Amino acid sequence: MVSPMLLIAMPLGAAFLIVLLGSKMAARIVAIATVAFLVVLAPIWLSAAISEPFVIVLADVLPPLGIAFGLDAVSAGFALLIAVSGLLVLLYSFPYIPHAGEFKGKEKAEVRYYAIFLLLLAGAFGLVMTKDIFNLFVFFEILCISSYLLVAYSQEERALEAGFKYMVLGSIGSAFMLVAIGLSYRLSGSLAIADIAKALAAAPNSYATLVSVLFVLGFGIEAAVFPLNTWLPDAHSSAPSSISAVLSGFVIEVALVVLVRLSLNVFSGAMLSVLAVLALAGILVGEMAALGQKELKRALAFSSIGQVSMMLFAFALGSEIGKWAGLGQLLMHAGAKSALFLVSGYFIVRTGSHEIEAYRGLGRKMPAAGAFFAIAALSLVGMPPLFGFFTKLRIVEAAAAAHSAIGYAGIVVILFATVIESIYLFRIVRTLYGANAEAAASGAAGGDLPAFAWIAVAGFVLLVLVGGFMIPSFDRLLQPMAAVLATI
Repeated sequence: MVSPMLLIAMPLGAAFLIVLLGSKMAARIVAIATVAFLVVLAPIWLSAAISEPFVIVLADVLPPLGIAFGLDAVSAGFALLIAVSGLLVLLYSFPYIPHAGEFKGKEKAEVRYYAIFLLLLAGAFGLVMTKDIFNLFVFFEILCISSYLLVAYSQEERALEAGFKYMVLGSIGSAFMLVAIGLSYRLSGSLAIADIAKALAAAPNSYATLVSVLFVLGFGIEAAVFPLNTWLPDAHSSAPSSISAVLSGFVIEVALVVLVRLSLNVFSGAMLSVLAVLALAGILVGEMAALGQKELKRALAFSSIGQVSMMLFAFALGSEIGKWAGLGQLLMHAGAKSALFLVSGYFIVRTGSHEIEAYRGLGRKMPAAGAFFAIAALSLVGMPPLFGFFTKLRIVEAAAAAHSAIGYAGIVVILFATVIESIYLFRIVRTLYGANAEAAASGAAGGDLPAFAWIAVAGFVLLVLVGGFMIPSFDRLLQPMAAVLATI
């Protein structure tokens, strides 16, 4: 079998090749060919990893001196999600990025965009595969630095401000992680995650709690865990829509799952209860904040806070059905929210405005974009028979099965949040198809989605359309992922 290390090596090599070639067309070809090749190989690796997880040791030097990577159902499943999402977003980027910000039509800027995009993919792949705590930090930094640069890509004032804010908070998180890594190494004498887990289990409670809190602070910022998510609304609303889709589609989810795996395997079980409480607060804050937004992408960004908090709550229940429900919600959110951000990008391009009211009647002028947006929004709300209905129902079932105060509180919070979510998303859809459509949307320049953008959005929407009818198929994937989530 071809080595899964290609997941990291190919994007890294392709990024440097793109910079060396320096051509926009070459950058597009290299980027799409690299990611498409990984999309072809990812299902093969996933099938093999589900049957028998395996460890890759570089240069045959075993830990604690060597560097180890692993591929199990979780890491292979996320590799497939990252690769497919990356491919669709690249397709969308071809017609969209030339219209982004101050770099309109500038070839060198597009070359940098594709190179940094591939570095971001390499960081995400590395995060889910590494079994070494220091390399976890290295790939975390690659992912974060790439995200900072891409958020600020347009060079507009709001994008630069959002990128700087994201960088400052991310750097603070990195500092917390570095201290936690130092404390872990001092205790265990090893950087292998399995060795650190054993050492913390035997360590004094105060020491283990300190390390746990530092790691949660570090990864919690990137995973947008409340109240560490203050960077997310500005970053999502100011970044190019292709990058907003990536951030919401898999970047914060990857950080969230790594945090959950560390909590289940390395930290004490008490940390899960803390995360569950924070998750419920995040659901309420995210959805209530989204309700009051006048800008579309900012509303979607706050919605992501609520959705990610819902996933965290399911994971924090600690049960098999909870982990299963969290993974299902994560998969649905990746499809629905990516589609919403990608469509919103062309609403902005066509009207030149971020304001929801500026899109009145635009659903009739851009019928495909309007339909895609409505379907994805209905899935987020949980409208049957779309995928979101089944994933949200499973989270409620997991909360009820917990037979605990936090579980029952979660049911109330989720149902209340769904009502709030319905109000603002239906309001947006109603605006898209509002009265006096032709007159209101007459200022929109251009037609519907370009072909490549149409294909990309359709790919994400297809997931939420057919997901509800493919629950048995998804379960065959999600069950082994949930089973190994609590193993290293």
